[in-house]
Amino acid sequence: MVGPDAAILHVDIDAFFAAIEQQRDPRLQGRPVIVGAGVIASCSYEARAFGLRAGMPLSEARRLCPDAVILEGHAQVYRCFAEEIFARCRAVAPAVETYLDEAYCDLTGTERLHGDLLEAARGLKRAIRAATGLTVTCGLGPNRMLAKLAGKTVKPDGLACVAAADADAFMRDQPVERVAGVGHAHARTLRSMNIPTAGAMRALPVAALTRLFGAPGALLYERCRGRDTAVVSEREIPLTISRETSFHQDTADRAEIEGMLEYLVGRACRTARDLGIRPRAVAVRLRYGDGEGAETTRALGAPSDADPVILWLALELLRRQFTRRVALHTLGVTLSSFVPAGGEQGDLFAEREAGRRAALYRAFDGVRTRFGHGILVSGRALHLKGRLAEDEHGFVLRTPSLTK
Repeated sequence: MVGPDAAILHVDIDAFFAAIEQQRDPRLQGRPVIVGAGVIASCSYEARAFGLRAGMPLSEARRLCPDAVILEGHAQVYRCFAEEIFARCRAVAPAVETYLDEAYCDLTGTERLHGDLLEAARGLKRAIRAATGLTVTCGLGPNRMLAKLAGKTVKPDGLACVAAADADAFMRDQPVERVAGVGHAHARTLRSMNIPTAGAMRALPVAALTRLFGAPGALLYERCRGRDTAVVSEREIPLTISRETSFHQDTADRAEIEGMLEYLVGRACRTARDLGIRPRAVAVRLRYGDGEGAETTRALGAPSDADPVILWLALELLRRQFTRRVALHTLGVTLSSFVPAGGEQGDLFAEREAGRRAALYRAFDGVRTRFGHGILVSGRALHLKGRLAEDEHGFVLRTPSLTK
């Protein structure tokens, strides 16, 4: 539970991928830069001035900004920059929860160490700039939601604070989309009811919000008033683990497609094992070269983080969906509905095999942690050898994989 004297710092890397490309190549400074393949994964603030945004198709981006520099990007480079920034965050906060390009730092009770927390945040911003050349926007608040919203008011390279005493007034005029937990569908529902702001949401009793949105309605009742009890967890347990990439060239080659799917499944399963969780559901999504897409989710018979178990179901989902005679542009896999890892469930005669399999993949993970993920490639993924560039992290995928 977040206490009344909590202090949460939200750190957001400005224009993450694009800013790194501008840092690596000074010729890109001041120019509109896009990182993405098929759609924009990240774009510089110079590009945003033309109306470009993450998720926009590159065809639309080229129309709006013909002079934009479009780069595919490189996941491993961005990951290194992010880890350097997150290391700086951990140096000032006892608990840090990290995501792709942002971190929540719990500074509660550190005033005796840091003194003024705003000044500590300024020092963190300076340290990150000195170490990486990148700017970050920081928001300080009594809970996660307010800290993030405070930062949104001063992007890029800003620092803002919302005090606990000001939380109610600060939230009142915020658009409903900025209330944590209000997604696009919820926002459409609320706006259709002539409820455009957090302040207007307060007219709805908790029972009404619960009828509209289920159990999360009770949380929304608190959050539209500036109250949020979500804590900073050092170990991120995601709702989903997703790995996705666009092919370097659209392809209908079954061997290449299934090889890529096996590789993506392996990366996703390794992440699940690292987090100590097992999925109960698997989804496969694809997008054809003409823009049409499909996605299907199915439950596993029992939770599992084993590559062969996940791959068997993923291949079945792929075969059911890949039915058109059109080349694929994008392929992805998502694991979801996680439970804590324990003994893999199975019948009496399968338990010994399950134990051997778990030991095998623990050994694989240990080798990859020491020597790099790319040191071991097996099964259908071997078909990608010689077709894709590699480094110690594995096959070099296109940028959309970074957004997951």
